[in-house]
Amino acid sequence: MEIESAKQDAVQRLSVYKTSLSATIDRHLYLPKILSSDPRIISALSPTSLERPDLYSAPYSNLLKTMNRQAESDQIFVMRPSGLTLYSSNYQSSDSFVGENYSYRPYFQDAMAGRLGLYFAVGATSGIPGFFRSAPVYSETDDILGVIVVKIDLSKLEHSWNQSGDSVWVTDEEGIIFLASDPKLHYRSLAPLSDALRSELETTRQYGGDPVRPLERATQWQSDDWSTFHLGEAGAQLVFETAIEGYPWKMHMRIPLARVTSQVRWKQGAIGILYAAFVAGILFYRERRRRTLAQDALAKMTAARESHQRAIIQNTDVGLLNLDADFHPLFVNERAQALFCLVGDVDSVRPDRLLDPWEPGYAGGGSCRAEGIRSDGTRFPVFYTLNPIHVGDRKEFILTVQDITELTSAQRALQEINRDLEHRVEERTRDLEDAQAALAQNQKLAALGRMSAALAHEINQPITALSNYVASSQILLERNRLDDVHTNFQKIEDLLARLSRLSRQLRIFAGKRNSGSAPISMLAPVHYAIELLKTRLEEEVIRFELIAQNDCRVQANTMVLEQIVVNLLTNAIDAVSGQEDGRIIVRLDCSGAQPDQAVLSIEDNGHGMTEEQMSQVFEPFYTTKPMGKGLGLGLAISYSLALDLGGDLTVHSRLNEGTRFSLSLPITSATESGDSHE
Repeated sequence: MEIESAKQDAVQRLSVYKTSLSATIDRHLYLPKILSSDPRIISALSPTSLERPDLYSAPYSNLLKTMNRQAESDQIFVMRPSGLTLYSSNYQSSDSFVGENYSYRPYFQDAMAGRLGLYFAVGATSGIPGFFRSAPVYSETDDILGVIVVKIDLSKLEHSWNQSGDSVWVTDEEGIIFLASDPKLHYRSLAPLSDALRSELETTRQYGGDPVRPLERATQWQSDDWSTFHLGEAGAQLVFETAIEGYPWKMHMRIPLARVTSQVRWKQGAIGILYAAFVAGILFYRERRRRTLAQDALAKMTAARESHQRAIIQNTDVGLLNLDADFHPLFVNERAQALFCLVGDVDSVRPDRLLDPWEPGYAGGGSCRAEGIRSDGTRFPVFYTLNPIHVGDRKEFILTVQDITELTSAQRALQEINRDLEHRVEERTRDLEDAQAALAQNQKLAALGRMSAALAHEINQPITALSNYVASSQILLERNRLDDVHTNFQKIEDLLARLSRLSRQLRIFAGKRNSGSAPISMLAPVHYAIELLKTRLEEEVIRFELIAQNDCRVQANTMVLEQIVVNLLTNAIDAVSGQEDGRIIVRLDCSGAQPDQAVLSIEDNGHGMTEEQMSQVFEPFYTTKPMGKGLGLGLAISYSLALDLGGDLTVHSRLNEGTRFSLSLPITSATESGDSHE
């Protein structure tokens, strides 16, 4: 009987504490959803901001700091889809969230799945417990750009519980205590934890790094309606529980078991002593007294609960209206009266006259955008949410209204800034394109100048010599010196052959390539070039070495590949010509750093090139050789042919140390044959 009475009293008291908890959390429920649609938050996760996080971090974090102060929440922070925190209201503190990755937290995973996150945990960075509410941030194409999270500090609520004198706590769906009037009970469980749950807590770090320890049950005192636990010096405690509507949690109240048993013994003794003479009067008195006290206590708790609710509604920085089940106002806070310019009797005000459109069917479904209507008829933009609450057996509603005039103005200002920025980017792009066009024109003129000088020399020199030989031959014919005339004709023929070779090179450079190709050996063109230039290598006394551990086949045109190798090897011979220690190394690598590429390199220890020379070496008509020694088409032709084969030709050189040309081609298959010799 006494336990049942204690249960009823505990349930009534718990309803007050449940209301205070729900009101504290509901006060901030609207915030993540509203902020996720704020254009400034969306802009913070745009590609432009993410390209320069060092430039935008402080302004956006400072914006979150201002919002956090106005909302009286603990912290507000924004994360990328990877879980990395970009901006945070505590960015200037030593335990800043910026740079931390919280992808393992369930509230982040819920938001990335398109849901509103709801999670209580100990802060992984700050170590301060709190209630986390998250929402996804969408782009204009409904892609998730990131996640915004609002952390709510519930320590003040716990302190008020402690001051009330009652011992209460809240458990999650796994029976772990995360809120309590006594801090010593934090993160204790009502039952032993499974290995899987322990592993999950270690991963999410929901309750910090210390293990969760179960409370000791008093197994001889258990029931479906209550439980008992041994709490150390406090002794055995009788614990009652009730569910918290709208959340997967339960709230508990404990009272000492000794108090209940002593009350039972005292009442039993009193009844035994006075039973004979005063049984009827005592029973009547006790019953009346108990009912009077219960009614008084219930009236006081109800008044205290309603006073607490009114205090929360009155002190918030947004407009709040407490409505009954038919949406008639029970209470309107000062902020709402100021928003709508309400004066006099506000009890007759209906929400459908204050908001357009008014959508009561969306109760509990998040925030709605509408226009607020003041008493003078003026309109202003607002976000409002309508959430159901339960006060005892009555159903009521909390209507939250936020004036977003400032947000709307900020959005327009941001759009204007974006348009100005786009205009400036377009101007800079045009300037860059003009500069690039001018640079390209200068490069074309420089190449044309080099080409003109080279062509003039290569053509004028044979023409001048031809003119001289023709004039000389006329004189020799008049003198009947036929042998000398024959000699002149031979020289004229050599000059014509030189002009013919020049013409062929120009046609090769400018003409259409032979596109026919087949899988061919990479070593075959190398052996061909060595055999072709063998006589010159011996005459110049050049030390030559071929290094190839294996051979491989590439998709190419045999004649084109032979021409590239001959050109590169000829250049190497020219580079070391006349040196006493001239050396050329040809190396074939079919299984190096690039496993799908065959790399043929030709390296010499000649005079080398400067950085400027290397930057121009593949340009047509550019040559490092003395005038008359080369036209500057060989490397340009080789580079162009390499590209036609789907490969690449690169150069690496150091002045007075030597040069290395590397030809890379895709491998079609590999063979084991190879050699290494000098």
